[in-house]
Amino acid sequence: MSRDQCIPPSPYVATDGSTSPGSPDSASISFDGLKKRDSTATTVTETTLPLSDVSFVTDSSEADRLCDLYSDESDEGFLKFRINYLIVHIAIMLADGLQGTHLYVLYEGYNFNVATLYATGFAAGALASPFMGPMVDRVGRRTSAIIYCVLEILINSLEQYECLTGLILSRVIGGITTNLLFTVFESWLVTEYRKKGFEEEKLEIILRDSVISSNISAIASGFFAHQLALYFGPVGPFEGAVFFTFVALLLVSTQWTENYGSSTDEVKTASKYMSEAFSTIVKSRNIAKIGLIQGLTEGCLMTFVFLWSPALSNFSSKLTTNPDSSFIGLDLNGEPAYGLIFGAFMACGALGGFLEPQVRSFLHRILFRPSSEIVETPQVENVSNETSLSDTPSFVNHCDTSQSDISSLGDDSKPIVEMLASICYFIQSLLISVPYFMRDSDIAFHVTLGAFLMYEFLIGVYMPCEGVIRSVYMPNDSICSLMTMLRVIVNVAVALFVYSTNFIA
Repeated sequence: MSRDQCIPPSPYVATDGSTSPGSPDSASISFDGLKKRDSTATTVTETTLPLSDVSFVTDSSEADRLCDLYSDESDEGFLKFRINYLIVHIAIMLADGLQGTHLYVLYEGYNFNVATLYATGFAAGALASPFMGPMVDRVGRRTSAIIYCVLEILINSLEQYECLTGLILSRVIGGITTNLLFTVFESWLVTEYRKKGFEEEKLEIILRDSVISSNISAIASGFFAHQLALYFGPVGPFEGAVFFTFVALLLVSTQWTENYGSSTDEVKTASKYMSEAFSTIVKSRNIAKIGLIQGLTEGCLMTFVFLWSPALSNFSSKLTTNPDSSFIGLDLNGEPAYGLIFGAFMACGALGGFLEPQVRSFLHRILFRPSSEIVETPQVENVSNETSLSDTPSFVNHCDTSQSDISSLGDDSKPIVEMLASICYFIQSLLISVPYFMRDSDIAFHVTLGAFLMYEFLIGVYMPCEGVIRSVYMPNDSICSLMTMLRVIVNVAVALFVYSTNFIA
């Protein structure tokens, strides 16, 4: 932090550059490189200081002392804010991971139609998706986060009882909370961070920590789910999800402050979200193609989440030798170790995301001349602080962490990203078909498990590529409404695909 940036803001600053009534004489001083932002403005403002406070600029030792003092206070506040958010984020991610490991096994044990219940959640998510943005902007992010936690506790409590009405209700509410999960918490973070006036550059630190902690939490949730299932049965992971969600609820309700993300009263309606998206898609064939491609890949992933459990369960029952815990992927009862396998999936996805820049650089060296050098280009910093839910980027997604990397590769970056995504799509289509071709083999379980792990690894590789492609072709001012419409289409498609498994042998 430079000395100029350490000058504390004066309580006598007025919006017109004058001093407030009753303040001492003051002088207006502008500093090069000083970017002082408030929560509603995006322009660089002048800093007006009392004359009595200007003298320290010429006193080097005093300036350094005040600089260090101001820096320490700022760092302490940033560290507290960072830890506060990450604890909530980790608790939420652990709870979300726990309830996804044994869902199929639990419903199957209740002797209910698993596909129908699963499809109900996606159908509810499709209907609720267009309304989530306007609703959150109206009631506030903190209130919405509290609503999310309360609903999640209700869902995971209902899942523990063999009651069809309760399970249907939990699936419908689950479709709503899924939309809240991917909008509320990040939106609150970005808006609250800027409202507190922390350095814009440090926001990347929290966003990076969020991605890392999400991956670690997903991996850890698989291990926790496995242990809880051993002691409490299939309902154990859901009991753990209730505990972690309750921890997040306590922190949000006691430590977070309310924010709405916008200083204006304008709130987009659901119809406006969808009309903007439809208009943009109609005008651009490239956006329509991207929506179709990414909708298919996301739909395939969601369908895979439903099918991997029964596929591995079916193959484990066909093992010719007596299965025991020495078999990779099996528990003591000879059943798939769902929690550990889920954790392995998440680890493979995290590894793929970590290695994606290296894979992309490898392709770049192969396809382009070795003499081509990586030239770093300056990044244009978006300092907009008037952030509403409709224009808040999804930072937890891997795509945002890779966008700056890809821009540094110059004009060759776009074909590299598109080629890497295409290669991933092709290989994934082969891997996902392995269960069909291995269905009569004695080693079907192990080969299929290996194919699924590789599939998850490639998901980690192509997700950053999809984010970069979106940033290239989709306009920033309507990307949220576009993704909202795509999410509706994907959820409807997945609901139909999953429900169709009732009629496919």
